[in-house]
Amino acid sequence: MKLLSRLVFIVLLWLGAGAARAQSCASPNPPPCTFTAVDVATGQEVQAFCVGRSVRFEQCAGRNIPNSLLFYGVKPGVGSTFLPSCSPPNPLPYVYTPTKAEVGQVTVSELANAQSGGVGAPSTYYIRTFRVYDTVAPAFSVAPCPSSSALVTVTDAKYDSYTVQAGAGPAQPILRNKPTVVSLAAGATSITVTGAYTAVGACGGASTQTVVPLPPAPAPAFTRLALQAPLPGGTATLDVGQLPAGYTYTLQRADASLPGGFRSVATVAANSTSLTLSNAAAGCYRLRRTDPCHLDSAFSPLLCTLSLTGSSTQNRNQLQLNDAGTGSTYSVTRNGQPLFGFVFIPGGLEDPNVECGTTYTYVITATQPGGVTSVSNSVSITTQSALAPARPRLVASFNLRNVVELTPILANGGLTTGSTLRYTRTASGKPAADFGTATSTRVQRDSAGMDALLIQRPCYAVRLTDVCGNASPESSAACPALLSTTAADPDGTTATLSWTPFTGPDPSVAARYALQRLAADGSVLSTVAVSGSPYTDLTPPTDRQVLRYRLQISGAGLPAGTFSYSNTATVVRRLALVIPTAFTPNGDGLNDVLEVKGKYLQNYTFLIVDRNGQEVFRGTQRSDAWDGTIRGHAPVPGAYVWRFEQANEDGSKPFTATGSVTILK
Repeated sequence: MKLLSRLVFIVLLWLGAGAARAQSCASPNPPPCTFTAVDVATGQEVQAFCVGRSVRFEQCAGRNIPNSLLFYGVKPGVGSTFLPSCSPPNPLPYVYTPTKAEVGQVTVSELANAQSGGVGAPSTYYIRTFRVYDTVAPAFSVAPCPSSSALVTVTDAKYDSYTVQAGAGPAQPILRNKPTVVSLAAGATSITVTGAYTAVGACGGASTQTVVPLPPAPAPAFTRLALQAPLPGGTATLDVGQLPAGYTYTLQRADASLPGGFRSVATVAANSTSLTLSNAAAGCYRLRRTDPCHLDSAFSPLLCTLSLTGSSTQNRNQLQLNDAGTGSTYSVTRNGQPLFGFVFIPGGLEDPNVECGTTYTYVITATQPGGVTSVSNSVSITTQSALAPARPRLVASFNLRNVVELTPILANGGLTTGSTLRYTRTASGKPAADFGTATSTRVQRDSAGMDALLIQRPCYAVRLTDVCGNASPESSAACPALLSTTAADPDGTTATLSWTPFTGPDPSVAARYALQRLAADGSVLSTVAVSGSPYTDLTPPTDRQVLRYRLQISGAGLPAGTFSYSNTATVVRRLALVIPTAFTPNGDGLNDVLEVKGKYLQNYTFLIVDRNGQEVFRGTQRSDAWDGTIRGHAPVPGAYVWRFEQANEDGSKPFTATGSVTILK
């Protein structure tokens, strides 16, 4: 640094002892060295100042001016003197300590007064400019690493040079903005960085940071890669995990053209659980974990892209795969539901169970080695074909109201929008007649009455026309079983049943019949397997006035768990009533009570009145018996009139009877 930054000669008026003295402040010929600055702590001359570090000023060798005649002063700025007084305020000895407010440049002034009495050298006024440096703590970052080390990066820009020190260990030089691995020997837990200025060797600042040990981490997890659009160019969503802070994570794609075989494509933030990758490329990806010092690395399993495109021809949807992985197992969803029955074709899969004009959306998931999954983008395909749709099946069955119900069964489940079902009906060999058109698979009903159906046995068929206008073959004829029954004897203790054969979706498969005995509400009382018509029921219910039967039919091509039912056929049995003409309520254990006896009696009204027409007893069930008492009084011998009434179970006119009974002694 230049020793004499500025030298100025100023003419000063000098006042002598007790009288005015006027002479020049400036030295006409200043010597090469006027005064120096000396660091108080070290005694070394300095060419710049440091905040908080004291200096003193000394005249250069060879001047030999008495200290009592020397005055010094410091002002901020360049060329800042004490004019017009021309008098620095501080006589020697004088110590100056720079402050932060003076960081930059300051001007030091020296006034050397003339010798007493004007004898000797004239008065002189010299100035020098010095730079004042700050002593702020240098900025730096510390990242802990494995193996008792840390990565230190000095980001400070104030000092000319820096040193780094681990704990109480030796200091070593470190460059600005150059990450440096520092060993934490002897269990050091802190890092100190010191900055220094070239111009002021003893001037500098220091900063210390504690080093938090880097915890061990598992290998990064990379469990799922899902595409939103076909590759190349589609966006991919990655599910990741096990990414604790303190490490660097990088997404890499396999690239055999590069050293190491992988290309870095994205940085993944610590603690992330997902990552979106735009403009993804086909290939296999992995996550790499590195510590700040690059002393250790770990990798996730490879996960490869699965790109999907699709097309349709002749009622078959084909899915083309661009699968970057190997050894995968595949699962397919169609419209969000698992798809079974697909077949593998070269380069992809094929779905044969589709219907023309219908749009299907597919997603394929590949489970790769290690259990990680790659999910394809979704592909929507509208099926195209000139082929006829699959032949539908039809089930004809009676409900409990003896109405024929027709249920279509389609190969692809529901009926797609724009498709139609056309039904036909034949009766006793007559030509088929149109029975209506439907645009859904809802049950169709035949409004014909039971009597008409028994006279002309009906059969039905259905044909499917898809949205593309392709018509299926007509279904096999569906003919419900028609059941008839009669009492096999006058009292109806047995019943004879016969029926027409049932024809189901597959006429080549035999039908299986089970005869059901029903209650009035349609619930099943019992079931017996039957094999041929006619059939005689030798053990019908003994407590039912009306016997109700229907057939439950399986086989004949009906889907598992699906049944067809015949109409319900009934046998109405006559009620039988037996009332004694007399009884003897005398307590001898013989004929002590009056009981109602007969067949199929239930929910009746049995009323007894005396000769005055007053009611003396009422019963409604077989367990109700009259012991002859009247309102708690002993039986009174004599004749009494009774009336019986019960509703017929078939809804016909109620059964009534009257008579008399005599109480004997």
